[in-house]
Amino acid sequence: MSPEVVTLSDAILFSLITLALILCCALLLDSRKGKDRVLFGTILILMLANYVYFRVTTTLPDFDWSAYALWPRIYLAFEAVVILYTLLSIVFFFRRTDHTGAADASEAMISAMGKPPAVDIFICTYNEDVTILERTILAAKAIDYGNFTIWILDDGRRQWLRDYCAELGVRYLTRDDNKGAKGGNINNAIRWSKQITDAPFILILDADFAPQRAILKRIVGQFVDPEIGLIQTPQFYYNADPVQHNLLASKAWVDDQRIFFDVMQPSKDGWGAAFCVGTSCVVRRDALELIGGMPEETVTEDIHLTYRLMQKGLRTRWLNERLSVGLSAESLSGYITQRCRWCLGTIQVALLRDGPFFGRGYTAMQRLHYFHGLLFWFCRPFMLLLMAAPILFYFLGLPAILMEPEAFFLYALPMVGAMWTFHAWVSGWRSLPLFTEVSQMVSAIPITIAICHAIAHPFGRPFKVTAKGEDRTRVDILYPIATTFALIIILTFTGMLNGPLLSNYSGLDSFSVAWGMVVMVYAFVSMLVCIELPREPLDAVRFPLGRKTAMTCNGQAFPCTVDTLSLTQAEISLQQKRMTADSRIGDLLLFSPFPGFDVAGRIERVDQNRSVFTVSIVAVKERRDSEEIHAHPAIVRRKMIQRLYSEMPEAMPGRAYPLAAMGALFNRMFQKPSAYAGKTRMAANTVAVRRSRWRPSPGGVIAGGAKALPAPARGLMPPAAE
Repeated sequence: MSPEVVTLSDAILFSLITLALILCCALLLDSRKGKDRVLFGTILILMLANYVYFRVTTTLPDFDWSAYALWPRIYLAFEAVVILYTLLSIVFFFRRTDHTGAADASEAMISAMGKPPAVDIFICTYNEDVTILERTILAAKAIDYGNFTIWILDDGRRQWLRDYCAELGVRYLTRDDNKGAKGGNINNAIRWSKQITDAPFILILDADFAPQRAILKRIVGQFVDPEIGLIQTPQFYYNADPVQHNLLASKAWVDDQRIFFDVMQPSKDGWGAAFCVGTSCVVRRDALELIGGMPEETVTEDIHLTYRLMQKGLRTRWLNERLSVGLSAESLSGYITQRCRWCLGTIQVALLRDGPFFGRGYTAMQRLHYFHGLLFWFCRPFMLLLMAAPILFYFLGLPAILMEPEAFFLYALPMVGAMWTFHAWVSGWRSLPLFTEVSQMVSAIPITIAICHAIAHPFGRPFKVTAKGEDRTRVDILYPIATTFALIIILTFTGMLNGPLLSNYSGLDSFSVAWGMVVMVYAFVSMLVCIELPREPLDAVRFPLGRKTAMTCNGQAFPCTVDTLSLTQAEISLQQKRMTADSRIGDLLLFSPFPGFDVAGRIERVDQNRSVFTVSIVAVKERRDSEEIHAHPAIVRRKMIQRLYSEMPEAMPGRAYPLAAMGALFNRMFQKPSAYAGKTRMAANTVAVRRSRWRPSPGGVIAGGAKALPAPARGLMPPAAE
């Protein structure tokens, strides 16, 4: 079809029919089947090819050296980067691995061994507080594996951490300088542990990533394949990333990295090009020795490690299982800093003499996958051009695309709709238009600047650690980026009023008006992300548990469900309303949020309408280790951390919920940010009061020989304690 011989109504009808057929593909095909991914992907590739042909042959003015002719070609060049990245992604999605069977076999093999192979667990830290580190260390101590040694690699040289490690019985290691950043820290540990334990396998953890109990059993046995040098697991988070949190969408949309970890990496693994992501991975010690240790030349030692191993014929396997949980970046500034570091490191590795572009020992497919990863970052400048294009047209009369409305409905809209649908479908409905793009837009300006700096001066920049555990109890605004999005909105709206809306109407102007309106929506939502809402303290965060168990109160047992659980509180719903009517604030009750783990709690609130108790945890008993009842606040805290963070329930959604996400965005638009600050300060004050209420005392541990916690009378236990 040609837009010159098609009416606007016909073009709209064609677009609707095409989108309906695409939606039918998404509903009828199964993204878990390789043949269906090939079929749907091929359809999208043909649509993209048709769009590219139309763009190149129809939407450009005749060439000359004027700004009117050059600007559309510059825009098309950056758009081509995005299209090329999309095409490669579609092809890579054709393959996908699932190593669950190998992990099952590994677990069975390790469980049958009297003494499994030794593992050194390296926990890398620089400036993290004890509230971050304790979760990782205590969870590591709970790993279900018979032969491992925990090493805390402290590049911050902190005496309190040395003392804390001695108290917990884990090894502490530091060094005189921070040469090589994280890579140098790990190399120092490799040398020291070689002299003491010399374990053949090393589990690498960041300071904020708590391993789950089965992590080593699920991984270590897979190294029977001598071609595997490293096994990487995905990063899962127990807190919302800044985009989710600041748009109130933490229960309605997945985190920014979910598609990369759950979909892209298994697809790369299918092509033999999955790569290390720096934490929650196990690597062979002899593989590290073969390549001379952990790479230190770049700020992304993780992907650099994978490509060094590739040169030696060793591959990275992606085990797509939830075997650790960690903290996502809590602030937007930390979120952006983290991604700028990843961008810089990707460029650095590409420029190395032994890197995937200039080094030897790589296959063409491995080089292509690295090029694909590099393109991901080079897509960011296009987002800036996308937002600037209407402004340039309104004020300078420079169109980025010469396109009539009929052509838009014939070529552009079906292609964009098909891309959105395919991306949502192939990702298991994790992708969500608007939210997915905004998560990339908020970092587009800093990443574009980082690309320019990296091209000019790629090396010699310091390693910047992502801040974790900061005080987030107040509203904070990232003014430089928020101001930029505000200016985009103002300039777009002003230009729209002084241009197409108030001038002579034409087809090209109607297209620019629609474009400008879309830009203002994206800029407005991105600006909302820059207004950072307060967060609860980590100790106050409640995790959805949904465990059905029994509760004992005043000598009577009742079926119940532990709905949510934090280190200090639990929310319990009952099936019998009579129980809530008979109970009073201050009563003590017993329940088991995990198998073999008993908790005593004091009722703080009773919701008669929902038959829900809110209880404050005052004592615990870990039947897996002993029959002791622990009531001392410090020990109760450690036991709760160890059990909760080593068997962490899924806290974040596994897919996107469009209606819930739009409802959350609507609430965010019309509710003042200060409304959230009061709630957060109240939670922070509650946690602070609980911490200050108790002082350590030797009498906090009570020996108990019973098989389960007895039902105590009122007033037997101390008041609510952490």
